Amino acid sequence: MSAAAPAATPAPVPAPVPVTFTARDGCRLAGLLLEARAARGLISLNGAAGYPHEFYLRFAGYCAERGYHTLVYDYRGCGASLRGPLRSDPATMAEWARLDMPAALDFLMQRFAGLPLVTVGHSLGGQLGPAMPNQARARAHVMLAASIGYWRLEPAPFRYAAAFFWWVYGPLTLKLLGYVPHSPIWRGESLPAGVFRQWRTWCTRAQHFGPDLATELAGNQFAECAAPLLVWAFTDDPIANPVTVPLLLEFYRRARIEQRWTAPRDLGVRRIGHRGFFSPRHRATLWREALDWIDARCD
Repeated sequence: MSAAAPAATPAPVPAPVPVTFTARDGCRLAGLLLEARAARGLISLNGAAGYPHEFYLRFAGYCAERGYHTLVYDYRGCGASLRGPLRSDPATMAEWARLDMPAALDFLMQRFAGLPLVTVGHSLGGQLGPAMPNQARARAHVMLAASIGYWRLEPAPFRYAAAFFWWVYGPLTLKLLGYVPHSPIWRGESLPAGVFRQWRTWCTRAQHFGPDLATELAGNQFAECAAPLLVWAFTDDPIANPVTVPLLLEFYRRARIEQRWTAPRDLGVRRIGHRGFFSPRHRATLWREALDWIDARCD
C-alpha cells in the first residue's frame, strides 16, 4: 500500500443531528446524522454487535467531509434505541438485520431522495447486510472485518475466550441479571437476552446463520445481491480471518466481490485487529481508500 498524497482541505462538517426513525414493526430507533455541505451521496453505517453509534462518529464525520450524508445509529435493545428495562427487551439479532438496517436505509433515501446510497457494515453490520429485504436500493456495500463467527475457526487464545463468553459468562449473567452486561469480560454495550442467545447459536455451529435463512432471516437477499462489494479484512483480526471471511462469501451467488487484506506492517502500525479500521490514525490511508472506492461507485 503506497503512501497517500496530501489531501485537499475538507469542507467543514456541521454538528451531528439527533434523529429517530421507525422500523416497519413500529420500533423507534435513534442515532445521529452527519450532513455534508455539498452532498454527492448517502452512507448508512451498520455497526458491530455491542458497539455504540458514537464509536463510529469520527469516521462518519470524515464521510461527511467527503460529501456523504452519513447515518450512525443503535439497533433495538441497545444504546439510544433501548426502550424500557434491558432485562425485558425482546430484541433479537435477526430483527437488527430484517427490520433495523432496512429502516436506516429507508430513512436516508426518503430524507435525501435522488442521491446514491452505499452501506458500510462493520463486523455483524456487514455480515448481515444482505439480510435486508431492501438491500438492492443501495448502490454498493462496504464490509469491514465481516465474516462468520464460528468460534472453532478462530485462533487460540481468542477461541478460548470466545468459548468462555458463549458457555460461561453469557449464560451466567442471563441467569443472574436477565441480560449480558458491559464488563471487563464483555467490553461491548450490554446485550438483551434474545440477541445474545441468537448470536451464540450462530457462533457455536459451523453453519452459522445458514439454517436460519428460511426462518428468522426469511426474505434475505444473499443470493439476489448483485451490487459491488468491497470486503476488507485485516491479517491480525482473530474473528474475520482467512478461513471465516471466505465462508461468509459463499452465501453470495451474484455479487461483484472485491477482497482486500491489509496487514499492520503495510501501514507501519502494530495492530489493526477487528476494530482498528475506525481509528483516526487511518484517516489518510484506510479511510481515504474506502471513500475513494465509494466515490467510484457513486459517480
